[in-house]
Amino acid sequence: MVLSRGRALLGAWLLAAVMVPHPVDSRLGMGATALTKKTFDGFIHGSDKVLVDFVKREGDEWHKQQSELESAVRKVRGFGCNVPVATVDVGAEADLANNFVPRGEFPQLLWFLHGEPTQYHRTFRTAKGISDFIMALDRDPIQEVKTMDEVSNYNRAVLAEIRRTSPLYHALEVAASRHMDSVAVTWMDSDKETVNWHSDEGQPVTYKGEVTPDGLERWMRGLLTRSESPPEPEEGTVGPVIDGGSMVVVGQTFEDLVLRKEQDVMLLVYAPWCGFSRQFFPVWESFARAVAGVSHLVVAKMDGDRNSSPFPEDFTWNAYPTVLHVKAGQRWPTIFHGNRTVANLVRFAEEHGSKPLNLDPSATAGFEAEL
Repeated sequence: MVLSRGRALLGAWLLAAVMVPHPVDSRLGMGATALTKKTFDGFIHGSDKVLVDFVKREGDEWHKQQSELESAVRKVRGFGCNVPVATVDVGAEADLANNFVPRGEFPQLLWFLHGEPTQYHRTFRTAKGISDFIMALDRDPIQEVKTMDEVSNYNRAVLAEIRRTSPLYHALEVAASRHMDSVAVTWMDSDKETVNWHSDEGQPVTYKGEVTPDGLERWMRGLLTRSESPPEPEEGTVGPVIDGGSMVVVGQTFEDLVLRKEQDVMLLVYAPWCGFSRQFFPVWESFARAVAGVSHLVVAKMDGDRNSSPFPEDFTWNAYPTVLHVKAGQRWPTIFHGNRTVANLVRFAEEHGSKPLNLDPSATAGFEAEL
């Protein structure tokens, strides 16, 4: 979530929503509606915008999560937000779960627009996180402003000083719709035909690319991604830097190095200050040596404390170390769970890989009995 000088991404326009009473459709209620396969389609097509929480109704944790969701609904109703909120019990409604959350990561919030699922899916479990998510999406992609002071309400924002009839405005509107919960995109009527990035962290950055939604979206995503400078290769070498058998990834190089069409990637996300990460390094380096001869598997690592994911909707981590496997041609990971041994890492790469590893017996010496 973007914070706006101590406030959420919503900024000044949310202040107005809080201060001015807004009627709320009494049919919506102050809780979430439980959906089944029979009622699902009618519900999500009944409103332009709908939030559905796909949950596992089991254990004490579920009751806590449900309480947070209901608190979030009450909070956004207080802001005048009319977005219907529903839940789906994935245990009872397996077909719905498989259709809309095929990777099986629950609980999962999914935003629907005009009855269709969007790219906005998150795992927020607190009332604040859920309510911020709803309010960030329940708005127009571009917010009109009159002064620079309004832009400065945000800790990061895009300001377009263009005509509304401009092709640049229409391209920006599409790009902005892809970043509703991560950056405020603002517009001021002007003939300057400029688009600038403003943040608390530095000088404005001007967009100089093609007037296309994809070009603007890549520009915004790059600026949103926290990144170290890519390490310089040693003299006489080319390509990404290899350290301890792993390709070094930073935020700027994440898409090119991790999302590969022809190769699988095993990525270690670590923090140098984390004791568990440091303990795991020798195991990870042994794993890298074991699979060094596998041409379709790339072993990589990234300092997750200094670099962020450019695709937070799919690549997130809440702890260090985290091991992710990305299958060739896919744009989402499978997360490793279990004892962090070389044998388990090899087994995991084999299970989720696009091709068999076919390791040389000499590469598995010392842990072949575990395989």
